This record gives sequence, structure tokens and C-alpha cells, in this order.
Amino acid sequence: MKPSDKSSQILRLVDKGRGISRKALSEETGLSQASLTKITKTLIEQGYLVEGERVGSGLGRKEVLLYARADRHRFLGIDIGGHKIRVAIADNSLHIQARAEWEMQLFKDHSDKAALLISKIEAFLESSGISQSSIDAIGVGVTGVVDPALQRILTIPNAEGWDNVELPIAMQEAFPCPVYMDEGGRTMAIAEKFAGKGTDMEHLITVQIGFGIAAGVIVNDRLLRGSDNVGGLLGHITADNKGIRCTCGNYGCLENIITYPMIELAYRTRGGKADSLLEAYQTNDKIALDVCLEAGEACGIALSNMVNLFNPKAIFVGGPVMELLPSVFDEMRRTILRRANRFATQRLQMERSSFGNDEGIVGALTLAKSKWMSWF
Repeated sequence: MKPSDKSSQILRLVDKGRGISRKALSEETGLSQASLTKITKTLIEQGYLVEGERVGSGLGRKEVLLYARADRHRFLGIDIGGHKIRVAIADNSLHIQARAEWEMQLFKDHSDKAALLISKIEAFLESSGISQSSIDAIGVGVTGVVDPALQRILTIPNAEGWDNVELPIAMQEAFPCPVYMDEGGRTMAIAEKFAGKGTDMEHLITVQIGFGIAAGVIVNDRLLRGSDNVGGLLGHITADNKGIRCTCGNYGCLENIITYPMIELAYRTRGGKADSLLEAYQTNDKIALDVCLEAGEACGIALSNMVNLFNPKAIFVGGPVMELLPSVFDEMRRTILRRANRFATQRLQMERSSFGNDEGIVGALTLAKSKWMSWF
């Protein structure tokens, strides 16, 4: 059973994990102590909350801290990227209990991609000893363009054959719980907002860079979507007027400059001889370091425009490029400080993602939880 609106508001405050007293909850929500006590009593009886330690100093009555019960819910997250599909099961604290992944190539020749994915997930749950009935909600993050209202994947630029796949509809027929889907960059922004370093922020940007680029923007505590649900497509802004054609049909997209395959291509084009870009980078190869600095600068210029447009409190950046090639992050940061308006950067935080390479799957899990709890 889903909690009521007032209960959901209380659970969101408790869910930050630091422990909170009934008095503090009353002050935060504006509810009277009597109403608050009644609601929390019900939430404890229903298994949503547990009481923890008593805190306080002096001779006065000590406050009992309340915590969210970790095993109260179970969520399934599905992260669909251009090269891999990852799935994971997590508890109410979003601690991952089981996970699996499949190469996107596995789905290439199957006409009914939704059916194949569902069969893979069913096998994963069975092998993990998890019953479908124990899952409260499913979240799907897609590195592409989606229509949540029509419950349809419109396209995944780096994967063929996923156009107009009605995945949530097929999954709702197969699983006895609600299914929520959104663009992957937005699910990552939701993860930072509700489960990461951005819990107290109303304005933030998240960026993940690997084989593609996923970005999410939260402004005034709301996800940026745009009139056609394609707002925030950072990877497909034009970064080079004379650049090569992108899979989206445009020329010179940022995705063709700063993703891992394109940085490696730049390394080869310049005469790099090592077996891999990563090997060259780790041995301080000059060509490898140069192309990484150029990628970081291009990323920084693009994000400088985002900073000037949206004035975020923080930018959280993750993905394989940032994890494996840290000088890209360093140069991105320097470029933003040089290029963006100084009033927009004087308090700007630029940090690594809270979840590293798990940002996509944690985003899908957080989407499931936040929608189920009516937080977003």
C-alpha cells in the first residue's frame, strides 16, 4: 500500500538517513505535534519507520530519532544504455542486493526486444531467489529519447531497433507492480537529488560521459523537460561546426568529441601507438594527455553555457571517461571557471557523481522509489 501525501512528506524527510525526531518533523512539515505523532505511529505500525536512539542533553526529556526501515520496500532498476543493459534489485535504502547486465548486441537481431528483456529479467530474478510479488515498483532509465506519457522509447541513438518500443506497457503486463520510465540523464539527476550529494539542492546538473552522454537538469526543484520532453540533451549540442556527422543526424555534436570512443579516435588520428588510450594515458603519453585536455576543455565550454543558462548550485559528473581519465574532469573544471559568468561560479560546486559508474542503475532505482513514494 502506498503512503498518503502527508505520510509521503514525512517519509521523504526521514529518508535522508540521518535520523530525525518527531519535534523536528513537526517543525519541517508544519503539522501539529498531535497529528505528527498519530501519523508516525501509523507508519511504524505499517513497517515504514523504526525508532532509534534517544538524543538530547541535560535533564529534559530526550527525543527518539526515527529512521526509514530498509527492508520495507524492494525496487527493480533497469538502466538501458547504448552498449549495455544493467538491472539491479535494491532495498528501501537503495542498497543493491543483486545485479546483472547484458550487452546490447544480444538484442540486435530480436524483433520483440521488450519480450527478450522481460525474459532475461525473469531469469535474473529467479536465479537471485527474488519473487516478482516482492517488488514494489520498477524504474527504467534510457540513454535516448523517451515519451513517458505514451510509455514509449522513441529512439536510442547508439542502438538499432529500439525505436517506438513500448517497454513499460509490456513490463506492466508481465510484472504485478507499477513501471516508471524516463530519460537516463533525468533519472541520474533524481538520484543525486534524493539519494546523493544534492539532497538539499533545488538547482543542479548531472552529467555522465562514457560511450554516450547523459545529462539531467533540475531547476527550482523540478526536472527540466521542455515542451517535447527533449530538454537537456547536452550530448547533441553543436560543439564543432565542421565536425563529423552524429548518429542523431546533426554534425559536430559534443558526443562526437568527449565520449570515450571519440577521445580514443582522436588519439589514433594523432598517431598514438599504444594498444589503448587508457594504457597510453596511464604512462603519461603526450598525445593521450593532449586529447584528454582538449576533451575536458570542450566539455567545460558546453557546461559553461549550461551554468550561464541555469545557474546551478552544483554540477555532478560521472561515467567511465571521468573515472578512467581524471584529467578530463580537471580541465573541464578549469574551463568552466574561466568561461562561465563569475557570479554564477563563485559558489558553484563541481564534483564527481555520488555513485560513480553506478549512476545509471541507481538513477533507475531512485526513479522507481521516488515515483512510488510520490516525491517527484
